[in-house]
Amino acid sequence: MKRVALTTLLALLIFVLFAQESNELTIKSDKFKFDTLEITDHSEKLNLYTGFFGKIHSIELNNSDIDKKLRYEPNSKTSIGLGFNYKWIGLAVSFSPGFLNSDNNIYGETESFDMQLNLYSRTFGIDGYLQYYKGYYLENPEDFISWTAEAFPLRPDLESLAIGLSGYYFTNHKKFSYKAAYNRTQVQKKSAGSWIMGAYANINIAGVPREIIPVEFSDTLKPYYNVEGYKTGSVGFSGGYTYTFVLKRFFINGTLVPGLGVRNGEYWSDGINNRQQTTVTASATLRIAIGYEGKNMYAGISMVSSVDSYNYESIEIASSSGNARIYIGKRFNVSKNKKKK
Repeated sequence: MKRVALTTLLALLIFVLFAQESNELTIKSDKFKFDTLEITDHSEKLNLYTGFFGKIHSIELNNSDIDKKLRYEPNSKTSIGLGFNYKWIGLAVSFSPGFLNSDNNIYGETESFDMQLNLYSRTFGIDGYLQYYKGYYLENPEDFISWTAEAFPLRPDLESLAIGLSGYYFTNHKKFSYKAAYNRTQVQKKSAGSWIMGAYANINIAGVPREIIPVEFSDTLKPYYNVEGYKTGSVGFSGGYTYTFVLKRFFINGTLVPGLGVRNGEYWSDGINNRQQTTVTASATLRIAIGYEGKNMYAGISMVSSVDSYNYESIEIASSSGNARIYIGKRFNVSKNKKKK
């Protein structure tokens, strides 16, 4: 299954990048021109922005027999980011100052590598991520025991690897702009929406050297969470809807894209590996953007989150990946005006 997932990831990447490049080459033709009454393009301007960026990642294990969840989260760092967009080029860098991330005594230390990609052309979009985390804390200990300490139960030995890629097509790309809501190189002048169709592939691996429940918990919980690790891979198709509501200088975008595919998985506990047969699986991607559009200045909040779920015996496991940001930016005219004939 790993080979199938990796091959699909590569194929999706090549396909979407080729489609995006083809779109840039043919954007001036009448067939692909967007409606200028609905959308204003600012890709010829230098778009500079800054803000606070954060990564989203979590692992949830829900046992249906007792209807309780173990919610593990890493001690993610908040970053200050700087970036620009100009024509088809975009680049952003970020750094994490100590004064924004001085809570290791409460949430523990997390070792991480988190690279995420969100690209939006006028007709296609692509989301990708490569996430490695080691060191988690249990976010909801009070659901299991009486917990009054400020610090959370820690699992410094819990580590995970998540790889995912999805590509999708906007059916109403002449009147609807995803770039207007998320990379702000265009402006949506009137409310509009679009159906989304696409495909996805992902791999999730996680494990601990012993039982996954915290050491502070009673051993009576161990039978309900009898898993020490897993590795799964899935491929599938997705479809959903996105809509941007525009009110003068403000806008709100909401997107929901569920997916349906097939999955192979392997789970282990007490030194015993259990390989599952191919099963039907589900996923979901949620995006929200709220923004203000001035003459040259703009500001906004955006969030992208993908949830992938799978089952092992009576345990439902859900892995979440994504990012959130609060930003402000400005566009600068850098191109010379063309002379009228």
